[in-house]
Amino acid sequence: MFANFKRYRRVSKEGKIAADRKVRRFLPRSLLARSLLMISIPLIITQAISLELFYGTFLNTVSRRLTDSVSGEISYIVQQYSTTKSEQYRATLLDQSQQYLQLNIKWFPNQNLHNQSNNGLVIGPVDELLDRGLADRLDIPFKTDWQSYTDQVIVSIQLKNGVLQFLVPKKKLTAGSVWLFVVWIVGSAIILFMITAVFAWVQFRAIRRLSKAVEKFGKGRDPGILMPVGSKELRNAAESFNVMRERILRFIKQRTVILASVSHDLRTPLTRLRLSLAMLPQKGIMNAEDQATDIAEMIGDTEEMEQMIAGYLSFARGEGTEEPQTTDMVQLTEDVVAAAYRLGTEFISANIPASLPDMMVRAGSLRRVLGNILENARRHGGKVAIEVQDRSRGILFIIDDDGPGIPEEKKESVFIPFQTGNSQKGTGLGLAIALNIVQGHGGDIELQNSPLGGLRVVIFIPK
Repeated sequence: MFANFKRYRRVSKEGKIAADRKVRRFLPRSLLARSLLMISIPLIITQAISLELFYGTFLNTVSRRLTDSVSGEISYIVQQYSTTKSEQYRATLLDQSQQYLQLNIKWFPNQNLHNQSNNGLVIGPVDELLDRGLADRLDIPFKTDWQSYTDQVIVSIQLKNGVLQFLVPKKKLTAGSVWLFVVWIVGSAIILFMITAVFAWVQFRAIRRLSKAVEKFGKGRDPGILMPVGSKELRNAAESFNVMRERILRFIKQRTVILASVSHDLRTPLTRLRLSLAMLPQKGIMNAEDQATDIAEMIGDTEEMEQMIAGYLSFARGEGTEEPQTTDMVQLTEDVVAAAYRLGTEFISANIPASLPDMMVRAGSLRRVLGNILENARRHGGKVAIEVQDRSRGILFIIDDDGPGIPEEKKESVFIPFQTGNSQKGTGLGLAIALNIVQGHGGDIELQNSPLGGLRVVIFIPK
């Protein structure tokens, strides 16, 4: 039973896939064409319903009433004309019909009807309704001609001694210009479709630009900054693409700098190690005390390489694989300050609000950033002050120290990997790692002059 159910599901799924393929054959491939199709189909259906309602209700009802009135007038005159023998009464009847009923009547004695009705192309049901009304009221042959005159309809009725011809004005049979209504329906639909098509083309032009930029960037060619245009969603997509492009280009540039810097910086300690090993005695008994200095230098070179490699790995990890989680920002900041205090950091002040909004951040990476900044302030300065401000768009961290600070011309270069702002020993990766993590959160980091005389680090993390 379970096998039959699985077979049924597989057959059903294959049938749906085949049906989808058949439908896709008749659909346009571009999104613009499909959107215009989605707009035009309801528009056509709406206009078709409007025409059907017009013809089926208003036009049909009015035309039936008008044709019933005219056919009634004609049948009355035919009945009066055919039953009387008085020529004077017949002439009076024809004159009064012309005067009061706007019917021009002619008598053709000793003639017969030979042709069928000539209705031709008549808009609306008025011709059929007139023929039906005359057929219901007359038991004698007749025919109608709608084509001989532009403003009149010829109704010919066969009597015993001839043909009685009526010239009926078309305005007595029609409710107005049907063509005007048809032109209005079709014209308004075309105008609305063209306006919609223009707006859709403008919107989808932005989508095409974004698609081409993504395709070009995916092939390794930089498309440049994409100008946000179009609707709010398209502008957000373009801005997101620009942010993604900047992050990827920065990532590539940083990795290139790291590889070049590591290969260059490791060469020096490796060369010293090679020279130290070459200077070691190759034969005889070696006195360890005599080689203590060389061994200490080789150990120092090894530690330096370990420090470089550790810094490289730390920077290469960047944001790592840590997933953003909802984090208590007050607790995170207090934990960082407490950890720095245990390491010997002397705080002048630590202004942390009693309440901060919880945020989706990578808590471990953010602790690492704040910890590194506080550690740099402790090592290069003496006293540290930290302030946290709750802004409408995010949280602002302000860290001040009273150290020597960084010269103005070096405040940009210290964010470059392996660049330091002083002569002290270090890999120069601390601020580069901090910038990488902060920008990964969509924020920014800025170096300023501190009121304490040292360096101020301002970190903004958006909500």
